[in-house]
Formats: sequence, C-alpha cells, structure tokens
Amino acid sequence: MRRDSGERHLVPKIVSYFLKRTGKEEPFALPGGITGSDRLLFIDSGDVTDLLFAAPVANWFHDRFPGIRTTLLVNSDDSDIARSIFRVHSILTYNRKQLRFLTADYYALIRKLRQQHIDTVILLNRGISLERHTLAFASGAPMRIGFHHQLAFPFINLEVRISSRGYEGERMIRLIESLGLPTGGVQRDIILPQADLNHARQLVHFRKPEKGVITVGIDPGRSKSRHRVIPEIIAYLANNLAGRRKVKFLVLTDPWDEKLVQKISGELKGEVMDLVPTNAGETLSLLAQCDLFISGNTNIFHFASAMKVPTIGLFTKYDGKSWVPENMPNVRIFKGTKGEKLSLKSFFGKVEDVLAKGEEITV
Repeated sequence: MRRDSGERHLVPKIVSYFLKRTGKEEPFALPGGITGSDRLLFIDSGDVTDLLFAAPVANWFHDRFPGIRTTLLVNSDDSDIARSIFRVHSILTYNRKQLRFLTADYYALIRKLRQQHIDTVILLNRGISLERHTLAFASGAPMRIGFHHQLAFPFINLEVRISSRGYEGERMIRLIESLGLPTGGVQRDIILPQADLNHARQLVHFRKPEKGVITVGIDPGRSKSRHRVIPEIIAYLANNLAGRRKVKFLVLTDPWDEKLVQKISGELKGEVMDLVPTNAGETLSLLAQCDLFISGNTNIFHFASAMKVPTIGLFTKYDGKSWVPENMPNVRIFKGTKGEKLSLKSFFGKVEDVLAKGEEITV
C-alpha cells in the first residue's frame, strides 16, 4: 500500500476545517438509522475490485430491505461490471471530468445527489478520496458510513475500525456486521446475467468445438500490490500445462492492455482464442467459461474466485495474506521464490487438485 504524503492530505485538511464549521450533525441510532432509511447510496472507490467486494452487501440490502431504495454511484468505466453484479434500484455514473474538485461539473454532480434525498451513504474507500468523501458530505445524508481514517470526519460521521487481518474481500461484510446488522444471508457468490453467459458460451464454443480440450484463461495484468508476474513466467507454466493437457488459451485482463495481451500471446505455444471483450462485463462472462484460470493477484483473479472458476493464483512476496481468498475450494495459491527454480511438480499438483474441486462444485 502506498504511504500517504503530507501534500496529499493538505487539501482534505483545509476542506475538513471549513466543513466542521458548517453546522451540527443530525443524531442517528444503530442499526435502526440504516434499516429505517428510505434511500441508501453506495459511492465507489474507483477500484473495480472494491465493487466486487461490495456487491454482496449491496445485494443483501436490496433483497433484505425492499423498502430501501438503493443507488450506486460508479465510474462510467466500471458501469458494465456494476450492472452485471449489483442488484440496486438505480446506478448513477460519473466520468473523470465530473470528479474534478471545485469544477462546474463537480457541483452539478453534487446537485444531482442532493436531489436524491439520500438518508444513508456508504463509502467503499479504505483511505481518503477528497472528491468522493466530499460528495458524501454534500449529499446531505444524515448518516455517512465508511472506514476509519484520520481525516474521515466530518466527511464521514460513522467511522468503522476493522481488523487488518483476513481477506480483503470480507471487509465490507465485516463493516456491516460491526453496525449491528445480521449478515448471515449475504450471498458471497457472483452470478452474472444468463443472457451474457449464453452469449459468451457461444463465442467460446465456436472457437473450441472439440471435446476434451480445456479453456485456460490467462491474465498477465498488474497485481493489487502494484507488482506484476512477468509474462515469461506465466507463459512458462502455461506452456508446460499445454504439454500435459489439450488446451486452448484465452487471454483476459482488466483494464484491457493490447500491448500486454500481444506480448503474452506471443509467448504462449498453444492456440490462443481470438477473442477481445467488447467491454468489462463481457470479460467476466468469458471468464465464466474458463475451465481453469491462471493469474497473478489481479482484479480478474478475485472475480474468478467469487465466480467459482477453478483458479491458480501466482503470488509474489508482495502479495500478502490479506489478498488470499479464504475457504474457497476453487482457488489455489502458487508462490515462487526469487532465485529458486519454479517447481512444476507443485504447480501441476495444484492444477489437478483445483480442477478436481471444480468438477465437484459444478456437479
């Protein structure tokens, strides 16, 4: 995680100083203040993986409390994914231009939110995003919920401290639990629209009609720890797999990086399907068609985990335990050690194990 600099915190400190003097906070009670809301707004963090982690909570609210009108504010670049995995009453989108602090577009976005008459805001940011936190404050919502940060108040008036232990994907659920809400009914699985899945299935079948050939997804993208498993390493493992099984490769990455896709495709010795997703939502639908997915600690790795796709996570020393999905039978982590040769025996053992578990899951 990057260290916050004093310069990055200067503007939030100044804004916070003035906001603290704008008036008194309205009283609220827990959990009744939330469950009794008419309108609940989720504000994204700008990280697509945070959408994945928040979707089960948003969907739980939508199903458990039908009287609460739920809304998601999300970057337009991620709106396709949001529409695929969120069950909310409405989705509001913004672009980068609209999220520039103290601009006319930003004020227009504030007016749009105020017209929603929001009662409760839940921020997905773990740190401070001046633009998003100010939107939460300016929405006029009496209850503004988010993770604890030294600069969170008054942007957030209900800060939640949670342990840094455990999988990152559980933190939104733990946040809700800390507010006294029973989350036993939260469904952690991600289910995509059936029409999208059917379309992706046809695309893959057209390129792989043979029986006994497995579709192996590959993601050479950057890790959540901001490091990347080099494409040559991924290709080395994938090519050895192709020497043992009949495979066809499908390269997926988010955000899409044509240069990186071409590089990894050139390293792979097996056949690579000529499929380029038209949007991020289609990327997920194609991911669902993979019999095996091999990836670093990327955005798509975490989606594969939640979608029950048999997955091998290629983790480095920078990818801590907090990024390892807990109690997921469809996921195995393969770690290499710098200076040591990769153990193909260990890799193949994990592949066979996770494929066997994948067959059990889909039966």
